Amino acid sequence: MKFHHIGFVVKDIEKYESKMIFDQKIAEIFDPIQQAKLALYSNFSQSYIELIQPMNENSFTFNFLQKFGEKAHHLCYEIESELEMKELISKQKLVLFKGPLKAILFNNRVVYFAMDRNKNIIEFLL
Repeated sequence: MKFHHIGFVVKDIEKYESKMIFDQKIAEIFDPIQQAKLALYSNFSQSYIELIQPMNENSFTFNFLQKFGEKAHHLCYEIESELEMKELISKQKLVLFKGPLKAILFNNRVVYFAMDRNKNIIEFLL
């Protein structure tokens, strides 16, 4: 398992991007599953920054943005298998709440979302 990215929910990707520090913009897409515009950036290391702009109230992150504003939403870890994820979920007492989903931003790889005991969202990228 390795750290992959941190995801931020934002009102407007272009405005947020204009004020952030990053190495290179890798991609920007619309994800119909999440009903959100997504952008991915390299951040001078082996990990990335993801910006998530909910496009309507059906977006997974719409309520998060309304309640908390623009801020960090989740940490993502790249894992080798569902078995590794299940073992980690059990060991760390995480609660799996969404997935499997296709992650269009990550070439249709599968993602799952869990919550830790501090109520932080953890994404697993297979």
